[in-house]
Amino acid sequence: MIVCAGNGEDFAFAKSVGVGLIESAMGLMQICQRESVDSLVFIGSSGAYSKEAKLFDLYIADSATQIELSFLQDKAYTPLDNHIQSGILQENVSYETFKDKVIVNSSNYITTDENLALQLSKAGILLENMEFFSIMKIAQYFNIPCVGVFCVSNYTYQNAHNEFIANHQKVKEILSYHSELIQQISANLAQHKGL
Repeated sequence: MIVCAGNGEDFAFAKSVGVGLIESAMGLMQICQRESVDSLVFIGSSGAYSKEAKLFDLYIADSATQIELSFLQDKAYTPLDNHIQSGILQENVSYETFKDKVIVNSSNYITTDENLALQLSKAGILLENMEFFSIMKIAQYFNIPCVGVFCVSNYTYQNAHNEFIANHQKVKEILSYHSELIQQISANLAQHKGL
């Protein structure tokens, strides 16, 4: 199954689950309880923490974190496991069409501080997407193989929102253009459910 956030980031070949960590978790949980889901491919836009990623590059991920910026400033901690990795891409999915395999950080907030963004990049986390961590947690709960496919819409700095708005339509067109590949990834993952 292919899912997306919705609310303006909709695709004819994907089911919308909701925006942010909470809405996407609730929406996907409801889908997984009602339907038989053999695989999950989340698709969406992402911000890049460094210029190592280029605008409109495509990335694939099977690893997500949920790190708030206050943690980087030593102003917060979490007792929760804030990293999840399925490892499915190492064995079962070819990602040669994509720029690279990456780690994606999720938060209900968009990063606009370039220095904090670079700290995340130096830690090996390249992209930011609001929903992916919760998608991965729901997939883990239901034992469903899961990956994310992301197109870079903006850099995470002061002008992030304006850049996102300017590039969002093109990002959706790029993801739609690759719909057959994304559907093939979903089919490949479904073959490995429960392994």
